Amino acid sequence: MPVHVVTDSTCDLPADLAREHGITVVPLTVSFGDESFLDGVDIDADEFYRRLAASSGLPRTSQPSVERFRQVYASFGPGAEIVSVHLSARLSGTLNSATIAREQLADDARIELLDSNTVSLGLGAVAVEAAFVARQGGTLEEVSAAARRTIERVQVIALVDTLEYLRRGGRIGRARSMLGSLLSIKPLVHVEDGEVAPLERVRTRGRAIERLFELATADPTARRVFVGSGGNREEAEVFLERLRRALPDTELLLGQVGPVVGVHAGPNVLGVAIERGN
Repeated sequence: MPVHVVTDSTCDLPADLAREHGITVVPLTVSFGDESFLDGVDIDADEFYRRLAASSGLPRTSQPSVERFRQVYASFGPGAEIVSVHLSARLSGTLNSATIAREQLADDARIELLDSNTVSLGLGAVAVEAAFVARQGGTLEEVSAAARRTIERVQVIALVDTLEYLRRGGRIGRARSMLGSLLSIKPLVHVEDGEVAPLERVRTRGRAIERLFELATADPTARRVFVGSGGNREEAEVFLERLRRALPDTELLLGQVGPVVGVHAGPNVLGVAIERGN
């Protein structure tokens, strides 16, 4: 029986890629006023950013319920072996919901839960590597070990137009230190120790994109570089094409920063998840 890989919708993997790799994605919820939508199920990234631009207030996000996780785990049948990897526990209670669901199933399944200490396509890279090993016939221990290795090797860096969305959503972490001097500054942030932290301040978006490109191509042996954008897909496509020329031996992927991550990152985010080589 193959090992099943489960993650959550903040992985921001394209749906067809998740299906291709056999990754089960548990959706979080985003709410505009009284309307609630399952991330990637009831609302996609394009519709989300249209609504965000028209909304006077910040949408809310919520983690999957314990029951949703329990149903997903139970759907694999008795005795299933599952590696379930999720966004940083410092950013969401999603992992806690998964933990309670595992306890409720008791001996019905073997479930290895992992905190990725990251989010968005960084989490996506971890899930893809775990799924690759699972499809090769890896054991629960081997799939889990592959995920843990990738967690240690992956770095998420993002250019955000403003830190206001992170501040209003309560996910700003150590990047709060950048708030007082931003004005026209374009902040580069990264995920460090499971939370959003400041990286660099850059004067213009053009220069910030150049700096992001330098960071993304600093390791020519990188195994993967995943690019994510929020409502600015053409800009991301140009960026990806530049990466393709600079990193011909690296696996590249273009994804979209989805609704739940987009609530906190805001529109026009451009980010990379870099998985270092061995």
